[in-house]
Amino acid sequence: MKHVVICVDLARGAYLNLSAILISVAGYNSLTFFYSLFIVLLLAFTWMILKKTGHNPFGYILAEVIYGSLAGYLALKTGTDLFQVMQFLAIGGFIGGPILLLMNVFFAYKKFKAMAILNSALAAILVLVGIDAFIVEPHFLEISRFEIASDKIDTLLNIAIVADLQTDSVGDYERDVFRKIAKEKPDIVLFPGDYIQVFTNEERINETAKLKKIIKDSGLNPKYGSFFVQGNVEYTNWPEMFSDLPGKAFVKTETVSAGPVDITGLSFDEGRFKYDFTARNKFHIGIAHYPDFALGNGSADLMVAGHCHGGQVQIPFVGPIVTFSNVPKAWVNGNLVQLPNRSHLIVSRGVGMERMNAPRLRFCCRPQLIFVKVIPKDIEIGISTNPNKSAHNFQ
Repeated sequence: MKHVVICVDLARGAYLNLSAILISVAGYNSLTFFYSLFIVLLLAFTWMILKKTGHNPFGYILAEVIYGSLAGYLALKTGTDLFQVMQFLAIGGFIGGPILLLMNVFFAYKKFKAMAILNSALAAILVLVGIDAFIVEPHFLEISRFEIASDKIDTLLNIAIVADLQTDSVGDYERDVFRKIAKEKPDIVLFPGDYIQVFTNEERINETAKLKKIIKDSGLNPKYGSFFVQGNVEYTNWPEMFSDLPGKAFVKTETVSAGPVDITGLSFDEGRFKYDFTARNKFHIGIAHYPDFALGNGSADLMVAGHCHGGQVQIPFVGPIVTFSNVPKAWVNGNLVQLPNRSHLIVSRGVGMERMNAPRLRFCCRPQLIFVKVIPKDIEIGISTNPNKSAHNFQ
């Protein structure tokens, strides 16, 4: 049954992400279309080079060098920001790249068998990585569960962490996410920012309305409320999108009581830098968008952040390429991290992914929905025996 569920999730992810491939080709603006057209013309030019030099093995190397250099150079020169440069490189690499390699195979298979086999293998690898990154992983949601034992509470507390919804097209995926959250019946839901990321105000209004309806239809009703902070894609009246959920949207830094816990939500500006929490008698949760606030000397019992998306692209055995944060890369992978001051930190990989000019991909970095059980110390169970529930210690 588990395998069937996984297959259904993969199929849903493929369906929801086919549009992402088309977006990467057609683009939101004329620059993306221009770059895609340039790749087509560059491939045609490379074909002509191979026709004239295909009898020489160095001709194939020349074709690849010309293609890679020109595609990379134009991406760097025409991209308006880092994310658009990444989008252009993704178009050139994952769409143009396999075509170039198969062109090499076409011209090489009679005279240079080994080269043809090598290029076929490289093309297959690129295609498989592209399928995983653009179609499978972006909506292949992982549910992570952690436990924390504390002598500051006397009753079991269930917390859901929903970071970086970051969507520009609210739909079935987001509906499924909120159904999963509601099914768990959490006592508290924490939202560390980045909700809707679109180009225009009209799009924002439409997507916000859809998100509000999905939240309402899900029946989500946490016992002690939902708590939200501002991410870096929010607009002025962002708290409005959560007006149907009881709880608190933190526009400025303040601390509120939520049943057995105190929650400090940091403003967008204060959450970007080290923050020293004041010690409290109740179990204390600190929440901000950027994880950098966790570098402060003060401590909350649990600190929660998003923003990094786990890097969104990770190299196997290496980790994320970039995190856009000053915290160690080991902290941003969606784990429960125990810091030297005995605080616990969770930096979620996020539910969504970077939008607007960015390529819609995840690689070796599945989206993540997190549930945390805070357990009274005197009934502590399972903390050290289950690797999915234990903290990673960083001394």
